[in-house]
Amino acid sequence: MAKITPYVANNVHVGQEIAVKIKKVVWMAVGKGTVAAYSDREVNITGNISVPGYRGALNIHLQLKDEDQQALSGPCCLRLNSHTDEGAKYRATRDQLTVFAVLGGKKQNVMITPTNNGTQTECKLFGHIDETVHLDPT
Repeated sequence: MAKITPYVANNVHVGQEIAVKIKKVVWMAVGKGTVAAYSDREVNITGNISVPGYRGALNIHLQLKDEDQQALSGPCCLRLNSHTDEGAKYRATRDQLTVFAVLGGKKQNVMITPTNNGTQTECKLFGHIDETVHLDPT
């Protein structure tokens, strides 16, 4: 199983506050959250977000399910708010962790990588929604 920790910002920890930013010409803060769980196999972020078309709770949960420490791909669970894919898959490379999921009946993939010298986590959503999001520890 790959580890989540190499693909997120440095020094992330449970209880840490984060700013959620999206890029629309310039980077804009659209929400904030708290790291509720964090380990090699799991990350959970809860908070609130306000973007065009949605204003409300933010709940991101990713759990790698396999036990094979050498695997570069395997099963995982991805939850974005009320949508969950228990049968999602992940693929890890040297630079990024990509999750392939179906949420609400629509393909939604997320590419996760540290950015800005490891100070932020970049999440590139592609599929049903195409968006680049930065999680910026505060």
